[in-house]
Amino acid sequence: MTLFVFNRCELFDLHQQIVPLVDSWGWQKSIVERRKPLVGIDTDTDEDHSDTLIALQHPPVYTLGNGSSEKYLNFNIEDSPIESHRIDRAGEVTYHGPGQLVLYPILNLRYQKKDLNWYQRSLETVVNRALQSAFSIKASTIEGLTGVWVGMLLSIWIPQNVLP
Repeated sequence: MTLFVFNRCELFDLHQQIVPLVDSWGWQKSIVERRKPLVGIDTDTDEDHSDTLIALQHPPVYTLGNGSSEKYLNFNIEDSPIESHRIDRAGEVTYHGPGQLVLYPILNLRYQKKDLNWYQRSLETVVNRALQSAFSIKASTIEGLTGVWVGMLLSIWIPQNVLP
């Protein structure tokens, strides 16, 4: 099963750096804007032959997707103990913080499959395989939920962590 066909890929490996969300969000948007003229949206030509992957960490921050509900924050967003941002993405509330590796792939899906569900499931599969092969961490998906879940038995308690 082929998950992705990779073109040339720019890698911004900042995995040991803590980058504020607003900085990384602005960076991602500028990369997309730079590449838009290369994508022949109204033509059959497509000169955008590169993909981008950004790897980093964030200081404590909550992101809320389009249409997400603030009730999942469990606190008043106006009096937030942690920085919170509404951003242009699907989904509900996501927490990011130091020690959590965040990957931002920017791919031209015209070379893949123009199907958001396929894309999300493929990303989950790639993360599951990478965690298993690089770190011997067993990760899985949960039907009906988006994300990769890692469960580790630690003495008395069992935390469940989601990797976006």
